[in-house]
Amino acid sequence: MENSRLTGLSLNIYFLIKQTLVRYALFFSFFLFAFLLLFLFQLYFSAGNVYASKLTAEQSKIQILKEQIKTELNELKSIETKISAAKAFKKSKIKGLIAIYSSMSPRKAAAILPHINKHLAVYILSSMNPKTASSIISRMNTKSAVFFTNSIAGK
Repeated sequence: MENSRLTGLSLNIYFLIKQTLVRYALFFSFFLFAFLLLFLFQLYFSAGNVYASKLTAEQSKIQILKEQIKTELNELKSIETKISAAKAFKKSKIKGLIAIYSSMSPRKAAAILPHINKHLAVYILSSMNPKTASSIISRMNTKSAVFFTNSIAGK
């Protein structure tokens, strides 16, 4: 049961990071564009050394912001890579479970599957060879067989 929570949590974190990366990229692009416009506006209307020092200060602020954006994007990419690795590891573990339940006798698998996490059990059954899965489902009690059949069908 804990594995399915971690799987769901990993997927939720992955999608949250992915959405945040997209949001931040758009936000920072707009932010840089706004600073660029301010910079050009100030350059056009300013004259003399007083304005030149302000422009230099703005340029350094823009450069600092660019570096911050690069750093944050690199951190987000690193997190996304870690999430991908965790998902791959979790997927390999689940593939191992599929192999275990596929190699069990259908009677024993039918007795165990209704008692584990329902989402995991549905995933295991739907990933099996159809002949093996049908053999297992046919040995379940009616209530469990109906539940797994409907779940695999997406209802």
